[in-house]
Amino acid sequence: MKIIIEKNGQIRLPQKYIDQYEIETGTEIYLEPTEEGIILCRPIPDVRKVYIEPTSRCNLNCITCMRNVWKEKTGDMYMNTFNLIFQQLKSFKHLRAVALAGFGEPLYHPNILIMARHIKDLGVELSISTNGVLLAPIAEDLVESGVDKIIVSIDSVNSLDFASIRNGASLNGVLDNIRFLNKVKRRKGSMKPVVGIEFVAMRRNIEEITELPKLASSLGAAFVLITNLLPHSEDMCKEILYDGTTELSSGASWPVAHRTWLQWATLHRPKMYWGASRRCRFVEEKAFVIGWDGKVSPCYALMHSYPYYIFNRRKQVTRYVLGDVHQENLMSIWMSREYVRFRDKVRIFDFPSCVDCGLACDIAENNEDCYTNVPSCADCLWAQDIVRCP
Repeated sequence: MKIIIEKNGQIRLPQKYIDQYEIETGTEIYLEPTEEGIILCRPIPDVRKVYIEPTSRCNLNCITCMRNVWKEKTGDMYMNTFNLIFQQLKSFKHLRAVALAGFGEPLYHPNILIMARHIKDLGVELSISTNGVLLAPIAEDLVESGVDKIIVSIDSVNSLDFASIRNGASLNGVLDNIRFLNKVKRRKGSMKPVVGIEFVAMRRNIEEITELPKLASSLGAAFVLITNLLPHSEDMCKEILYDGTTELSSGASWPVAHRTWLQWATLHRPKMYWGASRRCRFVEEKAFVIGWDGKVSPCYALMHSYPYYIFNRRKQVTRYVLGDVHQENLMSIWMSREYVRFRDKVRIFDFPSCVDCGLACDIAENNEDCYTNVPSCADCLWAQDIVRCP
């Protein structure tokens, strides 16, 4: 492709490329220098999915949570912040899904039902990730508001082990809440919200994975998503399974009966070893994340500041903020030079692989890399499909 740079710094492309890539007149194009040449980064308003964190507070104290080592301020999203987001999301014509999720408990927010109703007014799919403790009291409202999916965290099928992992919750209590939700759905003749289960796989619960399909079937769950542990302390490092020596049982399916038809539900497994293939689901799905304070980040991994251990090596992640809805609109943030260039870099995954590099360096300790990327996705467990999100 021939690129002509005018004296005023403007870029001119041959007409055939303008036609081929449907580039509108006046569209700003960013240049990204690489070892292979110059990449043209074109801003496109093609957001498909948005994650909104209603709160970073939680009613539980799980052993797997970053809150055990967190130093960030926690809080609930103000409704004026949510209203700003809601109004700005209307400009994304390709938006298909919104998830109320994050590192807090969404149902802990006092106005979660108002948020849900507003999002459904956008005509998009709405999912909520929850620990399930607060589910029953608002089950009827969730059904009436049209929530599409409820993903409940269940990290053990054994009551004692469940209580030791998810401090402050009981397995029977959570299961009863899901059954009550299903009862409300039947009474109202609704198939929504569809129930899903998220399971964090560890040494202590690996033997229980084979029991998940039976549990899911009894709850009418349409899917089970298994993810690996992201350890935030040295003690939790001994719980990881993705060291290349562990294999999970093969995928399973089970029937979920609805009023007039039958669905086959599925179990989704993570990758259990570090490998060469890397991809970012957030970039592929054209998604971004909005924290409880209205600040925008590209993914879960970079939405907060926290330490974690990757194969016993400690690293400190610093929150990567690309904009704030109180200062600029979401469209401007998505189309900004910094964000467009970041997405293109992640799309081609122009990062080293720090895990199997073999060189003794300390650059990765602060989530940087030898390609001068800050932040770096070089050893991102999400990009390996080792850690997964709904």
